[in-house]
Amino acid sequence: NRVRFVFDDEAFSVKTSTKDENDELGSTGENIVVGGENRWKYSTWTNYDFFPSKEFPILVYFKETQTPQAKWNEGPGQFDKVGGGQMHFFPALCNVEEMDAEFKARGLPSQRYNPK
Repeated sequence: NRVRFVFDDEAFSVKTSTKDENDELGSTGENIVVGGENRWKYSTWTNYDFFPSKEFPILVYFKETQTPQAKWNEGPGQFDKVGGGQMHFFPALCNVEEMDAEFKARGLPSQRYNPK
């Protein structure tokens, strides 16, 4: 299986896909840090970024308030108090220019790349 980043009308999701001609999308299971589905509504995003930069991306980061507040300090969330929310990181194993364009097309805020 491969990891797929899915942008639908209301949310960003992390899915798995098969390598066959059907390329069906499946669940990645519960989030390993805070539980729940790996799907986050755009309306809950407070920031996104590429580290160390979009020109040399290693990690993609985003922060959201959909995760229950009691979980915000689990994992890396304890290190970033700006704006509240749960932080998420994943390896930049994608075309980050395309990902950034998708984030911007959905009006997602980024202190560095799409200030509000």
